[in-house]
Amino acid sequence: MEGNTAAAAEPRSVLPQAALSLVLCITLAGACLLSLWVGAQDISIATIMQSFTSYNAANVQEMIVQTLRFPRLLAALTCGASFAVAGAIMQGVTNNPMASPSILGINAGAGFGLAVAMILFPQGSLGLSLVFSFAGAAIATLAIFLLAQTKGAGRGAVFLALAGTAIGAVFGAVTQAMTVYFEVAQDMSYWTAGGISGVRMEQALFILPWTILGLLMAMGIARSVTLLAFGEEVAIGLGSKIQRIRVLAGITVLILGGSAVAVAGPVGFVGLVTPHIARRIVGIDYRKVIPLSAILGALLVVVADIVSRTIHPPYETPLGAVTALVGVPFFLWLIRRKRGVR
Repeated sequence: MEGNTAAAAEPRSVLPQAALSLVLCITLAGACLLSLWVGAQDISIATIMQSFTSYNAANVQEMIVQTLRFPRLLAALTCGASFAVAGAIMQGVTNNPMASPSILGINAGAGFGLAVAMILFPQGSLGLSLVFSFAGAAIATLAIFLLAQTKGAGRGAVFLALAGTAIGAVFGAVTQAMTVYFEVAQDMSYWTAGGISGVRMEQALFILPWTILGLLMAMGIARSVTLLAFGEEVAIGLGSKIQRIRVLAGITVLILGGSAVAVAGPVGFVGLVTPHIARRIVGIDYRKVIPLSAILGALLVVVADIVSRTIHPPYETPLGAVTALVGVPFFLWLIRRKRGVR
């Protein structure tokens, strides 16, 4: 249980959990409304509501809400939930509190796949880019899960974090060299920074089924992930098929992480921070951790997106930079905690 010390915290009683979950849902709803309201152009709440009840395409403000701000909000919700749940699954399956798509190089792998798609098919569709993003994420996911199962390799939390950093660095270096050589660096630059400001409704709707599928798969394996979080011996003793669970978990992480990175870019640390907060609230039961992580991830990305618009208007700060402001200190604290530094 060393790998999930934070996750083993005693859950609170049912009533405070339900009350806190309700507060988080209300907060998320408020953040969604704020996301539709905040922007370069002042748009009243009444106009925002009217754009959903009786949309008038001739009204410029309503058009801004429906074609720019709402797709952006939808992308923030889906990508935030995807990153968070992917991180929760990885932490449970690898029994590693520092596992996340960004820390373990999966985001970098998806970026590599997307760069290959840009080079080979410059006019390719979003669907084709998503396939290549999946493929790159799959390579990185396979590498991480192979490392997690290697005996005698020092499979501690810090080891996997360092190994993931190395994998991400390799993918990042190769991607950068390819984009410079084939002159697609400019196309990749904004994506690399991580952001959803350019997302349109077509992209937001394209990722939605993948997010729903990934979340359903995550809930389907939640009980097995909970058993794995207590250790392989416990899971095997209770009849779990370890290899089958890991394969399903890998596919789930691939679907969630690959699709989110394809749309939002390598937004880091969402999948690292939110599962820890969720486990602090509901304990180690992943049937509760996964839905709460999805809510927290969506809330974090929506709020970070709002902050990215308001730090230096009318310019926008990359979304990945805003999430890093939260994630990097948390990651450093986690490493110190794992090493017994108080």
